[in-house]
Amino acid sequence: MTSLDLVAATRLLQHWGPTRPGTDLPAYRCVPVSGQALQPTERMWDVPPSLAEVAQCGGFPETSTEDGPSGHRYPVAVETVNHAIVVPERLGHSWTSARPAEEVAEEIERLLTGALAPGLDARVLDEQARELITVLAAELAGGHWDLVRVGVAAQPGGAPLDDELHLLVRSHLGDTLRLSIAAAPSAASLGGSHAGADQRAELAVRAECAAELLGKFVWLNNNARMQVEVQIAPHGLELDPADPDNTVHAWWRKSDHWARLVDDEWWEEDEPLRRLDEKTLAEFLAAFEEHNVSMARSGAWARGEVDDYDIDGDPQPRFPGDRLVALLGRDVFDTTAAQVAGAPGDGQPAVYGIGLPFEISDEDYGFYGCVLLVGPERTGIITIDAMA
Repeated sequence: MTSLDLVAATRLLQHWGPTRPGTDLPAYRCVPVSGQALQPTERMWDVPPSLAEVAQCGGFPETSTEDGPSGHRYPVAVETVNHAIVVPERLGHSWTSARPAEEVAEEIERLLTGALAPGLDARVLDEQARELITVLAAELAGGHWDLVRVGVAAQPGGAPLDDELHLLVRSHLGDTLRLSIAAAPSAASLGGSHAGADQRAELAVRAECAAELLGKFVWLNNNARMQVEVQIAPHGLELDPADPDNTVHAWWRKSDHWARLVDDEWWEEDEPLRRLDEKTLAEFLAAFEEHNVSMARSGAWARGEVDDYDIDGDPQPRFPGDRLVALLGRDVFDTTAAQVAGAPGDGQPAVYGIGLPFEISDEDYGFYGCVLLVGPERTGIITIDAMA
């Protein structure tokens, strides 16, 4: 697998999962909590860790800090799903897990799917949620020897809650990650303006996490990954909806964003800001997706997940997460556009490109690119560092 950012993946799962009826707000909270436990060499989990151990390294009871004390959860049961074992070797011993990673991944996938679609067919989840669950489950199973499922109660020693999922994994270094899935507050508890602010905040986190994960998949070489950043900010401009170009060009040349990119030697100062019409934008997004999938496939080959292949062959071999790479790229753009869009009827944000569309020859080491989306009040800036 790639070096998946488990925290970003867990947070994105919340935003790609089901939404509350009548809103675009997540129906579930997916909470990642990092911690530290003893290493397997010091304390094996073939016998489940105690409630006290789980509470400490799993960050209980502060399960959902947004809800304050009402979001507290207290461990009342611990079930071992997988654990590290010692494998004797001729010159000593090594460590592995008691169950095959593929088998554990299938179980994690069932648990995550069941938590987000309780009692329902997994197909009720969007494709992007299903693809993310598959990759997340494989990463959790393949990168951790130890996995326990924690039963919790709302009060110390209380009755176990059966409608929440709490998984705790431990690496060979003792690093832990607790992944909790529980129902989010109902829409009735949110006021109108508060709900609107929450929706913008949710979109911001979604774009940030999608950009982070996309970069981790795209291998530029053995040591470098693509970096994608998203920034959203009010622009304070008086725009002519029919012809915003002059105003946007003048603002961009004076912006801190432009100065930073020039200082970082992304471009010369005379690099033009180009308006992308619908056709050109579609061509760029298609080329960007093709680039990302191709580079991610090369990374999968380097990890031994696909055999040797002809880079000019058709069709290209599949690899774990290939569909997710395409979905992540689309979501970065779509979510950024949704953040800067105005009220219904205002039309789509104006889109500009710097260094785009891009072309990469055999002599190039990649490309730099920047997408600028300008709405009535806010600007979205997507910067792409794909230069090895």
